[in-house]
Amino acid sequence: MSVVDSERAVIGSLLRDSSVLRKVQAEVMPSDFYDARLGEIYRGITHMSTTREPVDYLTVWGHLAEWGVQGVDLRELSAWADAVPTAVNADHYAVQVRQAALARGLKVIGGRMLESVDSTPPEQLISRVADELRDLREHHVVETVHAMALDEVLTQEVEYDWVIPDLLERKDRFMITGVEGGGKSTLIRQLAITAAAGIHPFREYPIDPVRVLVVDAENTEKQWGRETRRWAPSMNMLEGQDVYKRLHLACLRRMDLTKDIDLGMVHRLVDQYRPDMLFIGPMYRLAPKLNNDEDAAPLLAALDTLRDRGLALVIEAHAGHQTNPRGERDLRPRGSSQLMGWPEFGYGLRASKNPLHVEMVRWRGDRDARGWPAKLGRAAAGVTGTQRWPWRPVD
Repeated sequence: MSVVDSERAVIGSLLRDSSVLRKVQAEVMPSDFYDARLGEIYRGITHMSTTREPVDYLTVWGHLAEWGVQGVDLRELSAWADAVPTAVNADHYAVQVRQAALARGLKVIGGRMLESVDSTPPEQLISRVADELRDLREHHVVETVHAMALDEVLTQEVEYDWVIPDLLERKDRFMITGVEGGGKSTLIRQLAITAAAGIHPFREYPIDPVRVLVVDAENTEKQWGRETRRWAPSMNMLEGQDVYKRLHLACLRRMDLTKDIDLGMVHRLVDQYRPDMLFIGPMYRLAPKLNNDEDAAPLLAALDTLRDRGLALVIEAHAGHQTNPRGERDLRPRGSSQLMGWPEFGYGLRASKNPLHVEMVRWRGDRDARGWPAKLGRAAAGVTGTQRWPWRPVD
């Protein structure tokens, strides 16, 4: 059976009995049809079914001009319906259509790969081909979706998969903002180092240490060294816990994670160091611009490919320049409004009346109850005491 015959058999089956549409939809999409006209007819039949309009070769023929379908007449529609002995096998024909579409896509990707193999760096080509194969699967494979009954949902395992107890679990996205010089970079370093050292970042009790990868697109290794060196005595406060082997730092240039070559570079770091937590940012140095939703969407999709690897993702971003009615700096991330709805947790650091304190302000509602402190404090310059880390919770 040729591809054209299979596509006509799908349409013919639907013209004979539109009740088989659900089975067909589980296997094929309009874009899978080699004959684009048949893909538009399939799309139109789907709409007719949604609006409860009768489907047969006469009613479909009446819509062809509206759907922009040319070169198909009433006799052909009737012949396609007559050519199938029964509509029961519609999903079988649909599988053939989908497989043919996948085969065509593979040929196109393979052809482009062969054309580029002598002119494109291998790592870049591999990354591009991998993305194209993923897109091919996403656009041509209809996944079966199952809904769970409430009693099944209630019996599911609900234990948290913590990386930092009561703060972050795997696949959480946490975004921290603040004004320039407000202490957000210091807070991020404290979270990263204590997690790797097996110390709760605020309560200082022992926790299971985790592997941490920091991708810093703004600061240098020297800047990291100058600030964190004075914390060294506290890094190994727990016997047998060696932070130095569990935290890895990559200070990189400005990147564009919407491009395969830069996103692939970060994924290779994740492959190499297998982190439980990934700290990355600042946001404005991860893409050329983030002014609107069209700019932000590709970057957020790229970051989600990292989060989907089962790690907790912590992102630094700069606050906008607007002020609220009280004259305070707006702590929402600078740029597209999509940035506000994306993370599970969004907090900003705001100066308090006490110059040694900052408030942790939610700029979006938490998706789950967690134990983030409402206020943080730091020791005064030159003052020695029991405060081991730059920031401590102020109760």
